[in-house]
Amino acid sequence: MSARLPVLLATSNGVGMGHLTRQLTVALSAPDDIDPVLMSLSGALPTVRSAVASGALPELAGVRTEYCPSRKSGWLPKGGAARRLRELYPAYNWEPYFADRLRALVAETGARLVLFDGVVPYAGLLAARRRLEGTPFVWMRRGMWRPGVGEPWLAHASAFDLVVEPGDFAAAGDRGPTASRADATRVAPISIASAIRRHDRRAARQALGLDPDRPALLLTPGTGALEDVASPVRVALDVLRRQAPDWQVAVTSPALARHGIGRDGEDVHLLTDTYPLARSLAAFDGAVSAAGYNSVHELLGAGVPTVLVPGQSLGTDDQPSRAATLAAAGACLSVDPGDADGMRSAVTQLVDPDVADGLRAACRELPDTTGGAETARLLVDLAQGAPAPQGLAAGAPWGPPAWRRALPDPRTRVDLVAGSVTAPCRGARPLHVTEDLPPQRVGDEPVEHLVEGASPEYRRVRTEIARWIYRPGR
Repeated sequence: MSARLPVLLATSNGVGMGHLTRQLTVALSAPDDIDPVLMSLSGALPTVRSAVASGALPELAGVRTEYCPSRKSGWLPKGGAARRLRELYPAYNWEPYFADRLRALVAETGARLVLFDGVVPYAGLLAARRRLEGTPFVWMRRGMWRPGVGEPWLAHASAFDLVVEPGDFAAAGDRGPTASRADATRVAPISIASAIRRHDRRAARQALGLDPDRPALLLTPGTGALEDVASPVRVALDVLRRQAPDWQVAVTSPALARHGIGRDGEDVHLLTDTYPLARSLAAFDGAVSAAGYNSVHELLGAGVPTVLVPGQSLGTDDQPSRAATLAAAGACLSVDPGDADGMRSAVTQLVDPDVADGLRAACRELPDTTGGAETARLLVDLAQGAPAPQGLAAGAPWGPPAWRRALPDPRTRVDLVAGSVTAPCRGARPLHVTEDLPPQRVGDEPVEHLVEGASPEYRRVRTEIARWIYRPGR
């Protein structure tokens, strides 16, 4: 049998886990002749690694991962003029850093293809693409963009060998700039639930620690990174407590969450970094959720009666149109986040068995979520015809050229640490070059994370690349 073909799945950071989860779905759906390697800018990557280590995501065992800091991650200087310069120009030196990181990982793993999931193809991504001439690049570009937002970014489609657009349950309501384009290969909707073993109701309740005999409501309000998501959820809680006190309530609190629900004494069951929750959705009789891509396709795909609360200011994602389209089709209820009376009415309807049965029936008419497997098959066709990339030596020189050192230097001052923490130089921060990550989320301390089984040469190259954004103190 021939060796498996490595492919690199890269994700932007976003405000949640949407990009990351879609790429994981592709990885989990890949046939045996593909060896997926995941590179993510998401600070929640440790949540995924912890789920694998704990046995909560055994399907991903053996898939190699690497974290790369985004434009505004922990490598920023702690203060002073350097931090102000970084915040004013967040891409200062980060784009060439990201280009080198991507090229080096392709060389280290022998990746035959790069699949990028994100809204904006970074300049660093496009620079790497130009240097990796023989390596196919694919852009996974979700639809349902808000009208009038992000159209200039679509011009980058021509830089890719293939653009893949995951289907959307609400595609009929897509009025954004991607809807009329003919440059993408459209696949079915993508949900991680299609690529993992799912619990039945009893096993799901047991896994989540819920009472097996009481109705259960799931509150999954989103991270709250860009807007207030706590207020509508607390209205829903108040209605439920008064009208259906026998219901138990579970609230998601992922690593990126800022909503604070469940931390102020509310009588709720807090699901802290429970991933993948899609495995256990059979536990719930209803849900109140943000209207992001992953939440919608997991909840409605599982037939959970749901009230969608669409975010109003989430970049390109047209959550209001997604929620309104699905509500008009009878597959969910929808309430604007500031509409307290609407939320009271929606929750009252949600706990009505006849309304819930109607929502479940409409959800059964939704398309299958097989887009992850369809995407994986497209990657096989491209990867099989691609040559092996050049090695690390051929990609040199790595890191910034000497002339850049004559410029004003806003790089974060660090001490490189290969093992345990040592006392840094005065004014420097310890920088770990390591295969390890924190258990739940990447914090504020800088880290140069290495893919599992990294070679000594890759470790050396990565210390050179790190000089784009760090200034070694010794």
